[in-house]
Amino acid sequence: MKHLTSPVFAALSCLAFCGSASAQFDNQWVTFAPESSRLKTAGGAPATYITGDTQEKDMAWGDLNQDGWLDLVIVRKQPATTTGAFPNYLLMNEGGQLVDRSAQYASATDVPGDNGFLTATNDRDVVFVDVNNDGWLDVVTATTMSAGQPKHISHPRVYLNLGNVGGVWQGLRFENSRIPTLASAPNFCGVAAGDVNGDGFADLYFADYGDLFDKLLINDGTGHFTDSGTTRLTAAMLDSAFGSAARIIDMNGDGAPDIVRSSGVTGNGPGPLVSIAYNNPANLGFFPSALFQSNAGSGQPYHVDVGDLNNDGKPDLVTSDDAADAYRYNTGNDALGRVIWGAVRNYSFAIGGDDGFAGNCLIVDLDNDGWNDTLHSDFDVDIFDCSKRLHIYHNPGGAVGSQITLREEAGSVSGAWRGVVGMLPADMIGTFDVAVFDIDNDGDKDMVVGRCSGTFVWMNQLFQPTTFTAFCAGDGTSAACPCGNVGAAGSGCPSSVSAAGGKLSGGGIARISADSLVLTNTLVPNGPGLYYQGSGTSEIAFGDGKLCAGVGIVRLGVVFASGSTSSYPGGLTPAPIHIAGMTNAGDTRHYQTWYRDSTPGFCTPSLFNLTNGLTLSWTP
Repeated sequence: MKHLTSPVFAALSCLAFCGSASAQFDNQWVTFAPESSRLKTAGGAPATYITGDTQEKDMAWGDLNQDGWLDLVIVRKQPATTTGAFPNYLLMNEGGQLVDRSAQYASATDVPGDNGFLTATNDRDVVFVDVNNDGWLDVVTATTMSAGQPKHISHPRVYLNLGNVGGVWQGLRFENSRIPTLASAPNFCGVAAGDVNGDGFADLYFADYGDLFDKLLINDGTGHFTDSGTTRLTAAMLDSAFGSAARIIDMNGDGAPDIVRSSGVTGNGPGPLVSIAYNNPANLGFFPSALFQSNAGSGQPYHVDVGDLNNDGKPDLVTSDDAADAYRYNTGNDALGRVIWGAVRNYSFAIGGDDGFAGNCLIVDLDNDGWNDTLHSDFDVDIFDCSKRLHIYHNPGGAVGSQITLREEAGSVSGAWRGVVGMLPADMIGTFDVAVFDIDNDGDKDMVVGRCSGTFVWMNQLFQPTTFTAFCAGDGTSAACPCGNVGAAGSGCPSSVSAAGGKLSGGGIARISADSLVLTNTLVPNGPGLYYQGSGTSEIAFGDGKLCAGVGIVRLGVVFASGSTSSYPGGLTPAPIHIAGMTNAGDTRHYQTWYRDSTPGFCTPSLFNLTNGLTLSWTP
């Protein structure tokens, strides 16, 4: 059982160590807004069973189908130290909407009677990693408290990404043989992935809180794993009565990935700790006992994350602590190559302080200023308590390598926002985990917050999506097309291959600092199309269509359509659009595509046509 600290002690610790700055309020460093419409069923309806889900949730995110949009997996169980199992969710990002595709893309399995994500499992953590080096991210879950269940239920589960066939993503398939049968049913709370032995294949580390020992599973080069036991890590390094989190990362800059883990209790050790097992660069995959740091964290750490907080290129530590959450700066290496850790530092608060006990923590840059901020979820997975709240801490930056003080901002003394503008304390109560990634591809990071009361999407307001305005259509709403032709609403004039007419649309963000703008043609002949930009508009008959962006023309590039579709940038024209178009922040520009239409006699003798026009404005 995890070591417990009384709420009174936690409060006293916070009074003693949580720095409070009482006069500076309303530092509006980043703003978030709730958007309840982002979670959808496969049929497009609001996914109320997800938005109202009360189970314990852990999340991982990444581009599973390689379409340029980050997807989300939510693994679930009955909250706290319980055996209750629940199905998981695969939420595919479809143009900024997180759509439940669990049944369609995550129900395949090699175990009769199993249904992949639809099977109830007692999962406590999840990671995306390419286990077989085929270029596609797979999904690995960490199961817990499932003694007496069949191996495919009680053990970690690997969902292999099946990739594309004929351009169609095939989804995920659970493959039972990829994880070995362990001596006892695991009670895993955390999983980390990384290549510890230098063979080019990712290995897995599981933090355990049931049988006193963590597990390092070695990849055999095919995406199947074996238990390394104590052949690579000593028993002291694996000793863990309440292992809660792990990371595989090079901590000391020697090029060899090390293992960082947190444990609320150790079976035979001194108590709560964050330990670091340093890899041997001369014998990769083996961790000398002489280099082991048994306690590099705070006083009573529970979860840990690793990342660079002061931009010196060295990974620092943040810990969720039973008393006051904390962080430590990496100040360099000692004579043995171990990290020399700076003093334990506690967060500063505009008002109030740490409410004690916490769970998952995360290092991520929320405001795109180049300095990593931190988040600490409040739910201690051992104890059912939904009374505390998520804390989000702002990194204000400073001198590179300095010991920067991170702080929870607030709107005012009473009420108002906490952490980030837009979120009230009530919006943060009882948080299991937070997924932080760009949902709408606008360049800033959004949040999916998994709480005791449901799952909530918060959209970062730092960058706003680009507005695409179509004009100069061939549908009869403006100047007529040549030959009296009329196309579909919003498209260009009809062509020999489409009575609707070629259509130009836009995606991504028109931002000079992070240009992700993509222009796409549909319903055009399979052949060359010239994408071009204009500084002004016109609307005159030209070939079989209309010249719309006819002032200040700049050629962007030629792309050959396939399947009646093409996109720019693409093919032999990869330059970002703002570079090819020589645009600046604040410019409004107009876009159109001229394309070859080689059927004689369709309309005029010109043998070419054009799409509709598209107008947008560029931001910094």
